[in-house]
Amino acid sequence: GGFNEALFCVLLRYKSIRGAGFQAAIPGPTFEALRTSLGVQCELFASPLNAYFPRYCSAFLDTDACFGSVGSFFSAAPTSGAFEVNPPFVP
Repeated sequence: GGFNEALFCVLLRYKSIRGAGFQAAIPGPTFEALRTSLGVQCELFASPLNAYFPRYCSAFLDTDACFGSVGSFFSAAPTSGAFEVNPPFVP
């Protein structure tokens, strides 16, 4: 276990799906504006490599959970709140 092993697993997972084009995100000041003006505290399409908020939905709970992922957006069932939704990028 440990951080190095978890990081290796995340990097290998995203590299294996050719994730280079999937890691784009909106700029940090935009996330901060969403947080302060709308109360956004969670991203619905992110990864450990581009998440801004400590909690986010990602494609791979098994490798991403230790970095803050709460699982897939498609399995999430939020009942209230404000969320940032930036669909996955396709290179």
